[in-house]
Order: sequence, then structure tokens, then C-alpha cells
Amino acid sequence: MKESLKDMKINSLTPIEDVRFVVMDVETTGLNFRRDRICEISMSVVKDFKEINSFTTLINPGVDIPKEVSAIHGITDDMVAKSPSFENVVNRILDIIYDGVLVGHNIDFDFNFLKSELERIGYSMPDVYRVDTLRLSRRFCKSLCDYKLETVARSMNLFSSDWHRAENDVQMTAKIFENILMTLVKENGVVTLKDLLKLLE
Repeated sequence: MKESLKDMKINSLTPIEDVRFVVMDVETTGLNFRRDRICEISMSVVKDFKEINSFTTLINPGVDIPKEVSAIHGITDDMVAKSPSFENVVNRILDIIYDGVLVGHNIDFDFNFLKSELERIGYSMPDVYRVDTLRLSRRFCKSLCDYKLETVARSMNLFSSDWHRAENDVQMTAKIFENILMTLVKENGVVTLKDLLKLLE
């Protein structure tokens, strides 16, 4: 391995207002993280309910994007032809992730792809804290017909015309997370990261 992500300073007793939540979404060439690749990544760093940093880029995956996949997220081979490779942006990504808690709608999907991309270029990634807004939505947003990102967003009066692009989905996920977290802080006694993680058990 070339290097490993530094040990996180954050711990489960960190007050919620001090936690750097890194809301993340990736678009990919398929669903298999062992075989398919990331073709777009977006990250928004939220601390104390304010965005303090963000990063979005198309990524040249080094493989063709199947037409049926392009039909879902709208990213084509031509769009990524002159985009940076994952290795070209890895340092920026690691800087953002460092000392943060990953947040996403079905976050394990994004995490597994990110971990796989890192391993391909000789990096290792620790099992960082992760918060899944899909699981939170299922627990705290009752009576929805499903818990897709768009459905949960609409239940909170959040609307968009550009679903399945990483930056837009990150912004929607961040707003959903902030809405749920604000309620948990006010009504469920969530004070530390540990309190939040307990709700995901």
C-alpha cells in the first residue's frame, strides 16, 4: 500500500455541532463495486448545519459507460473523456474525508465504491463512521410509499428536476439529513455523535 488515510481524530463522544459531516454521492458505470467504476463524485462538508466545503467532479473511469447506465444518470463517455482520473483527484477527496463522518442515502453503496477505487490505486481506507439517511428516513419518516431519495425529499417539500446527478443528490441528501438531525437534536436528545449512531443500530 502506498499510504493509508490518517487515523481519525473524531470519536463517538464528539458533540453534534462539532462533527464534520461529509455528505457524499457517486455516480458509477454499474452497480458492482468490485467491477464497475466511479464516473462522478460530489461531496459537501456540513458542520453545525452550515456547508463549509464542497467538491464535485466528473471522473474518467477508464472504462466505457454502458448506454443503459447513461440513460439513468445522463453521464456519457464523451462527457468524461477529458475529465481527471480518480487517481488525479484522490488527494482532494481524502482531504475532505479526513476527520469526517460520511453521510449518504444508502451510504454503503457509495462507501464501497470509494473504498474499491482507493484500493485500486494502492490506498487503504479505514471503516469510518457512516450515517445512512435511508435508514434514518425509514425510521423517522413514516407512511411513505417508498424511501427513494426523491420520495423522501418531496415529503419534506424539497424538489429538483435533475435527479441522479451527484451534486444535486448530495444537496438533497444534505437537506434531508439536516431536517432529520434538527428534529433529533430538539426532540430525541441527540447531543453527541454516539447518540446519533445509536439510532442507526
